[in-house]
Amino acid sequence: MSTLKNLTLIFLFLQFFPILRTGHAQPLLKIGIIGDQTGSYNLDESYQIMQQAVIKLARHKPDVILHVGDMVESVSGIKDYSSYQQNFERAVHIMQQLPCPWYITAGDHDVVPPVFKPASEDHSRLKWFQDLSCAIGLPMKDHLYYSFDIRGYHFISLFSLESLHTDPRWGPIFLNHFSQAQVDWLKKDLFAHRKAKGIVVFLHQPHWYVWSNWYEIHQILREYPVAGVIAGHYHYDQDDGVIDGIHYVVIGSTGGVVKNTDAHSGGSQQYALLSLKGNRFVDIQLFEVFTDSLLEFTPRRSMDRMQALSYMIDNLYMDETIYQKNGSLMYKVAEGEYDTLHFIGLESLANPIDLPISIQVSALDSDLINPRWSDSNDKPENQSPFILQPGERIGWANYSNVGNWQQLPPLWVTDIGNMNRWLDKKQISLKVQVSFTDQRKRWIESTVNFPIHSMP
Repeated sequence: MSTLKNLTLIFLFLQFFPILRTGHAQPLLKIGIIGDQTGSYNLDESYQIMQQAVIKLARHKPDVILHVGDMVESVSGIKDYSSYQQNFERAVHIMQQLPCPWYITAGDHDVVPPVFKPASEDHSRLKWFQDLSCAIGLPMKDHLYYSFDIRGYHFISLFSLESLHTDPRWGPIFLNHFSQAQVDWLKKDLFAHRKAKGIVVFLHQPHWYVWSNWYEIHQILREYPVAGVIAGHYHYDQDDGVIDGIHYVVIGSTGGVVKNTDAHSGGSQQYALLSLKGNRFVDIQLFEVFTDSLLEFTPRRSMDRMQALSYMIDNLYMDETIYQKNGSLMYKVAEGEYDTLHFIGLESLANPIDLPISIQVSALDSDLINPRWSDSNDKPENQSPFILQPGERIGWANYSNVGNWQQLPPLWVTDIGNMNRWLDKKQISLKVQVSFTDQRKRWIESTVNFPIHSMP
């Protein structure tokens, strides 16, 4: 009886401590992630932010660093190869301060040509990136997709810009796909590394936004021990969840421009640290660059809501077209006919999401007077925000476009003050903030500018 009891205890002990059964622990791999720098207003500032992120990420002692693309600028301010090379080498110098290997996947700002043409055949900037990447030892000689191994784990960098000047969200989305050559290469590479401890795929544009374009890739990946797919491009983070055991993640900006939102909803400069054990991520940490504080990964649905609200606010600039004539502000009544402008009204304020939103509007000029919510005489603007219920005042909405079928009366109005004070001003500006609550309170804020045009 004693022998049977001892055998039972040993069996239970081994179940709870599998390390003793195998003789060694499953190795944990720490992966650092750096997001986009370009797509910015100030590239010097972008690289300074990148520098801070690299220093702080190095303290976590990662085993490898993945850069999700847009490290250099191929168009804005770039006139020749020399200026492109200068930016590339500056960015590389920062990355080479890391105490571990680092790899990059090409982003749109790294490779697109200056003349916008979907599926452009101008590969000149692409060639610049390829040649410079090869010069620092990255395996891109034959093409910009490649793979490598770190401590028994396999990494695959897909090239998401084979169709230049396309995008899985805002552009000609059906052109945003992979070539058959890259798909065939991926199949062979995965099969050759099918016994890897785990596999990680990274690319710049999250192609899965058009699932019909990505479906074939996902079907291939799900047959292998793929832990996750990591992308950048959107300048905000989001967790797209786990599909067939594959974790889809988008990393935000590490220097590129970000929206003016709360820090936990994409409004932050960030870097990430992922812990990989076998074929799954056991920990995903997101850090704010300046404070090094931990951020929450934004769920996909929450970020889609933020995007829809961003587009709604972006539409507000069309609510007024202002002209100036003989010291007076005017608006167009009909073709060739103008009248004096007495107030500014926001007709496009709407709720494109599935939760109530709270709206606050404020004038940024003291010569705008008597601000008010036009459909509620008992609610002055300065007392409380205005609440719109789900779908109120909206015609259509998704995460890339919102609008209305007809122009509604303005929801918010402010009167024009002393006309003489507008003679030397170039625009009228308002600040709009919208907030809602799902897992947490989220907000987005923007300045809406109405330029003052000379009378045609």
